[in-house]
Amino acid sequence: MDPIFLYPAAAAQHVMEKRMEVISNNLANVSTTGFRKDIPIFGVKVAILAKAHSLGGASDPVGGNSLLPIPSYPVLDEVVTDFSQGVTRVTDNPLDVAIAGKGFFQIQTDGGIRYTRNGSFRVSTEGQLVTQSGDPVLGEGGVIDLPQGMVMIDEEGNISVKTAEAKGPVPVNKLSVVNVEEPFKLKKIGDNLFEIISGTAVPFEGKLRQGVLEGSNVNPITEMVAMILAMRQYEAAQKAMHGADDIATQNVNRVGQLRA
Repeated sequence: MDPIFLYPAAAAQHVMEKRMEVISNNLANVSTTGFRKDIPIFGVKVAILAKAHSLGGASDPVGGNSLLPIPSYPVLDEVVTDFSQGVTRVTDNPLDVAIAGKGFFQIQTDGGIRYTRNGSFRVSTEGQLVTQSGDPVLGEGGVIDLPQGMVMIDEEGNISVKTAEAKGPVPVNKLSVVNVEEPFKLKKIGDNLFEIISGTAVPFEGKLRQGVLEGSNVNPITEMVAMILAMRQYEAAQKAMHGADDIATQNVNRVGQLRA
């Protein structure tokens, strides 16, 4: 089979496979709190030695340009994250916190400080505010220790606890919420956490909502439509490969008939 037909079709199948992988991951996390969907970005590259192949050894006497179209093929340039706001829902759990606007909670992990939109927290056996995975949630005063009592978190992130001993709420700490002006510099590292590749975090200017969780920003209908389209494009590329193979077979048979 002539590579001028094979490479573009095979490359199209490959990028559609990658696209379906991204879509599948988005759909798998449609119910994940604070999840941010991924978007595949595609580009086009010219096949190596494509110009020489398309010219067939000839040259344009005027400008030296290719006499035939130069074959190109699609490639997956990168996968970017969509940081648009997800849908919120009221849980009435005092340890659930949603960010209204741009911003990230700071989480202390074994690998250093990481960032998340997932505000589903809990209290550890040591009395610290942690994520569902057990990583400490950071406040402006470091790790947040919570005495027993009713936890209250205001729009600014100030944490106070109403205990049985105190007459009023006792200030404890303030949630450390920051913004990243260039979110494309964030890298997903798993467990709904992000790492800043370059740059620094800046102060957060939005508001927090206690007893509320922000869901995923994945639209399942949109993703299903995208998956169907990717499957059709994959099948179209597959048919193109079969068609090119049939043409090559016919040409070989014709050459044989001529020689006979």
